[in-house]
Amino acid sequence: MKICALDIGTSRIKAALFSETGEMLSLVSQRLPRASSPHTQDAEAWYSISAQLLRELKKKASPDAIVLTGNMHALLGVDREGNPVENAVLWSDQSAQKESDELNARFGNTLLDDFGNRSIPVFTLPKIMKMKRERESLYRKTAKFLQSKDFVTLRLTGNAVTDPSDASGTLLMRYGSNAWAEDLCGELEIDPGKLPEILPSCSVCGHVTKRAAKETGIAAGTPVITGCGDLASAALGSGVNERTFSLTLGTAGQLLASGKERRSMLAGKVFVFAHADPEQELYLGSIPSGGFTFEYLSNLHNIPVSEFFHEAEKVPLSPDLPLFFPYILGKGAPSMQYESCGAWFGLSAAHTLPHLCRSAVFGVLASLQENSELLRSLGLKGDRLVLQALACREKVVRETANALFPQEKFLPENSEASLLGAAVIAFSALKVFPDLSTCAEKILRSTPLPPPGKEEKSVAELLYEKTCLYRTRI
Repeated sequence: MKICALDIGTSRIKAALFSETGEMLSLVSQRLPRASSPHTQDAEAWYSISAQLLRELKKKASPDAIVLTGNMHALLGVDREGNPVENAVLWSDQSAQKESDELNARFGNTLLDDFGNRSIPVFTLPKIMKMKRERESLYRKTAKFLQSKDFVTLRLTGNAVTDPSDASGTLLMRYGSNAWAEDLCGELEIDPGKLPEILPSCSVCGHVTKRAAKETGIAAGTPVITGCGDLASAALGSGVNERTFSLTLGTAGQLLASGKERRSMLAGKVFVFAHADPEQELYLGSIPSGGFTFEYLSNLHNIPVSEFFHEAEKVPLSPDLPLFFPYILGKGAPSMQYESCGAWFGLSAAHTLPHLCRSAVFGVLASLQENSELLRSLGLKGDRLVLQALACREKVVRETANALFPQEKFLPENSEASLLGAAVIAFSALKVFPDLSTCAEKILRSTPLPPPGKEEKSVAELLYEKTCLYRTRI
């Protein structure tokens, strides 16, 4: 059996063909064109590029099913014909701060108790409120609000559906119910009929239509699996469970974990979402800048990002490194503060560009170590850490993480975690494996990193202690 996994990212769309052994038989991708704003995107491009990639994959082999994952928290309204009413507003848009503050003021701890999170502008709900107030004609024209993967699913199958992970990321699905909170919708005068049906991630949500078959080259009638948001698929593709955390540096920095019945302890400290695995909760500790910090500093010093990492490698971790607090887009979890407050501490005239680059790498990772410590203090074992994206590709990031985090570290054999996680969902949905955990155990493979040297580990611990001491002043 061969599965095609589609990942609708914010900057790139990827499609991969997987065998049931977990082997990635083919991978194709294409960057997305940017819309007039960095925080909006033409949803039509999501489907047109996906269709093109599916045609390319079809030349290798005909998939037995398609499964989708993609960026979360977007605002995309489509009309009754399934056409976007405006460009999609992405997760990164912060313009609904007023509406987000209103939600927190009106509903207080009810949001934490019932939805697992306080409101921040990233979520879809405040974006819907802003649209209704400022672009009411578009709100009225909207038949359904969809996430990125759901829009592509609509074009492939004709069905407007979503899954629990994406639904929980809107702040409109009451946690644990897999149903929209119609009472909250009523209080906010939002029509719940504009929200798609919520189906399990491991379900067949439809089949490729004749029209979509002509556009994609995929045979009409091919099953389409509901899938999940990219956080959930990345967790599955990294083997995240109560023992295993995953560290990812993309635009943001993310620490993913999963567990059972810890929502009440973690809500408000980290983000809590429904998981693709209905037996698990998904926990996210994050720093908004993450890998963006490296781009920001590279631009500031007029060097490419590759040169930034080269500069950072020139100096070792040492006690006299300056401390960098990478809060240029806000602190994120666990403080849940989003006012920009980045800072340096301990700069001296002796510090050079390599020192600044190395301390920036350490500062970003130290913020994620704070999230790891919190999760472990609340009962998650978390004695294994899988390094993804920049954290496994760049030597200086990998070595710094190895010295800083106390867990046993692993590098994945396949670093396309979201695509691989989507494939895990598909094989489980089609009963190739009895459940998600069995499938992940069979097809995920990783290699342990050798432990760090004692001196490097000691320096990292000292720098982290100093970071924690001065973080309270930021």
